[in-house]
Amino acid sequence: MVLAIAGAALLLALLYLAVTSPSYTATASILIDPRDSRAANFNDVLPGIGADSAAIASQVFVIESQDLLGAVFDKEGLQNDPEFSGKGLVSRVLSMFGAGRGPSPDAAFKRFQKAVSVDREGLTYVINVSFTSPSPDKAARIANAIVNRYRTGLAGERETANSDVNSLLNDRIKGLQKDVSDAERAVEDFKSEHEILGSADGGTLQSQLDQLTAQLITAQGDADQARDRYNQALAAGTSPAGLAKLAEILFSNSAVKLRDDYNQRAAELANLETMYGPRHPAIARLRSELDRMNRLMAAEAERIRQQLKASYDLAAQNVAKLQAKLEALRQQSTNSNIAQVQLRQLDSKAQAARTVLDDFLKRAQETSQMQGVQTSEARTISAASAPLQPTWPKPTLLLPVSAFLGLIAGCGIALALGPVRKPEDDPRSPREEVPQATQPKEPKKGGAPAMSRPLPANFGEYRLPGVAGGAAHSSIKALRKSLFQAGSDALSLGVLKLMRQILLRLSDHPKPFVLLVSSTRSNVDARLAGAMVGIGLQQAEQNVLVVEIGGQPHRAGYGPGLFIDGASGLRTVVCSPAVEKGAEFRDRNTLRGILAEAGNAFDFVLVIAPSLGENGWDREIFASADLMLFALSPSESASGTAALLEQHLGAGQIERSATLVIDSAQPAGAKAMPDVESGAGGLRRSSLARS
Repeated sequence: MVLAIAGAALLLALLYLAVTSPSYTATASILIDPRDSRAANFNDVLPGIGADSAAIASQVFVIESQDLLGAVFDKEGLQNDPEFSGKGLVSRVLSMFGAGRGPSPDAAFKRFQKAVSVDREGLTYVINVSFTSPSPDKAARIANAIVNRYRTGLAGERETANSDVNSLLNDRIKGLQKDVSDAERAVEDFKSEHEILGSADGGTLQSQLDQLTAQLITAQGDADQARDRYNQALAAGTSPAGLAKLAEILFSNSAVKLRDDYNQRAAELANLETMYGPRHPAIARLRSELDRMNRLMAAEAERIRQQLKASYDLAAQNVAKLQAKLEALRQQSTNSNIAQVQLRQLDSKAQAARTVLDDFLKRAQETSQMQGVQTSEARTISAASAPLQPTWPKPTLLLPVSAFLGLIAGCGIALALGPVRKPEDDPRSPREEVPQATQPKEPKKGGAPAMSRPLPANFGEYRLPGVAGGAAHSSIKALRKSLFQAGSDALSLGVLKLMRQILLRLSDHPKPFVLLVSSTRSNVDARLAGAMVGIGLQQAEQNVLVVEIGGQPHRAGYGPGLFIDGASGLRTVVCSPAVEKGAEFRDRNTLRGILAEAGNAFDFVLVIAPSLGENGWDREIFASADLMLFALSPSESASGTAALLEQHLGAGQIERSATLVIDSAQPAGAKAMPDVESGAGGLRRSSLARS
């Protein structure tokens, strides 16, 4: 069978090689260069992909995108290529009956898309683009076309980004120019409204104030000087000496000539008086001329004084005018200072608008100059070439693998079916666990032999230490001491194996698991087996509760409830069979009540039940168990246990039962005397051994 299945697998592989057309895969490699080359010292509108690993990995999905592959599919004219638009086997068969149609354009593109493979080379910046086709030349051509389309798309994205940004900048610049014009117009209107002059309009108010103040000081000096000259003219009088002084104050040729004539006539008069006396006609004539000269000098002096007074009045009027103008400018400066605050705000707004406009103009100039100089950061490092060998199918790989898989399948099927057995070798036939015992058979009606029944699982034979003539609790104490004593490795390993067998027979459900330990004849064996199982679970760090059925729930001097058994060291509770109690006592002291109160506080509940041979046992006790363990003596057989189970519980309960043989020093017919010992854990008791 193994050889036949292996040969069939190899034959199928050969048939597949014969009917399958070879496919070729061409691969082109591109490098995503994280270095961004710049033709000018401008910031790119769309920067490069970058050196981030996630950014490089995302380019794989960009190459596999439907837009990029769709552009290559249309450009290469593959929508009419029979490789993608041809009918499949099913379509060709259906077309023979007039029902088949060619694939839709979407289906043809899906075929093309499946032939494309894009992978990143580890954690590098290299991306491999592969295409599989029955034609090696077509595979290389399409792989290179995908790479070229991707590289062109990267450069085109930058060019498109530049164009879009340039258009947006130009649109925005128009609005910014209007904003700047409005802001500057608002500044000028505010200046005109508040009569704020600039340097181009004749100086600011402060410079005008300074100039007017200097003029006022000069005019004030001129006025003071004119006043002093006028006062000196008043003090000089009309005498020739005064007239001389007036001539010094205000130069006058008339005054100088009158003074000289007067002095000449005065000198002649003095000479004539000395020569002719006071009554001489010449003297009278000279005196008359002197009087005329005095009147002329007085008139000249008055004229000079009037001229000086007019100069003084004019200087005083000039000072008054300058003072009035200065006061008006000061008031205007005060009002202008208040308006300057608002003017500075308007000017700041205009300056900010000009700054933004300048930035936009500069950026628009940069983006316009970058048109046509954008480069792609992806470059081809290995162009795809037509492959010489097909990538599939590979006979050197397919034939050995098919032969190996055929051998594995043949071996598995052969092992599953197994060898042909004789009727007497049928594993379902009854067997004896112990050579001395025999399997009872029940005759069918009509004298036909009975069908063989299934047997409980066999958990092995255990030789336990015991005390000859002692009670059951003495044997349990010896068992516990032996398990915790060095040198009893064989017994400990046997108990560990028993724990594994028990766990493998349990189905998964919330705790606690209920294990029932019973026997067919002797309760002593059941107690020993239960103690061994309970101590083994306790050594496996499991929380165990032992429930003894058939004893008295409380004795004289002790109350009912949980106690530590002095022999096994296990937490124990005693309950009576449910059939012996009324309904009012069943709720708390029967097995069902104890399990309800225990809840999930324990991992395992170990129930020590009466033997199947006893009268008065309750069928409900066995119904709640996950696994029933029956302790047998060496003289008992598993088939006898199976017969009792079928008789008392039904044949369906045998599959959740197991047997283990207990061999101890306890005599089979001995009676264990009740024994009560006090200890640190509470009440210690032993049950009555039954034969």
